[in-house]
Amino acid sequence: MSRVDYEKISKHLDTAVKLLVSKERLDHVYGVVDFCERLAKRYQLENDKLRTMALAHDLFRDVEGKKLKRMALSYGINLNDLLEKKPILLHGFISAEYLKRRFGVDDEDVLLGVAYHTSGHPDFEVYSKALILADSLELTRLFDRVNQLRELAFYDIDLAFKEIIKNKIVYALNFNLYVLPHTLETWNKFVEEDEK
Repeated sequence: MSRVDYEKISKHLDTAVKLLVSKERLDHVYGVVDFCERLAKRYQLENDKLRTMALAHDLFRDVEGKKLKRMALSYGINLNDLLEKKPILLHGFISAEYLKRRFGVDDEDVLLGVAYHTSGHPDFEVYSKALILADSLELTRLFDRVNQLRELAFYDIDLAFKEIIKNKIVYALNFNLYVLPHTLETWNKFVEEDEK
């Protein structure tokens, strides 16, 4: 892995996010940044790396669906049936590819975390887990059990990650939404590990 200057990247993204993201989403993005910084301190993680992930995760979230599809195709991202129907789900993949191509980010945990921050992924490691926790639990998020899950995030990152995946599935079922394939894969991996 090459040495990537996450401090420099996060400064660039700090400017970019203010140009590309709506005011409402900007509050969320900086809420994720704040939560990531607190998780970095708690788990002795590299703050600039997590800050980069937090700033990048929703960088393209407010881009219109047709444009997201064009961007994805130009990056060589395959569009399956779900992504064709719900192109908004491409925003994380495009952000990860942007980090890779524009800044030379080659850390798989960073790229996987940004790409799959919406769904989770069975191969998440500590940085990707921190991002998905921050995305779900930053202080503008309000839902049942959010305070309990926030506390859990600072007690046991792995257990909190499992609870966030469970929460995503329950939420999707309660509101008659798609359960994303990688969310199910991640949950099934937890079940397999519990059975061992």
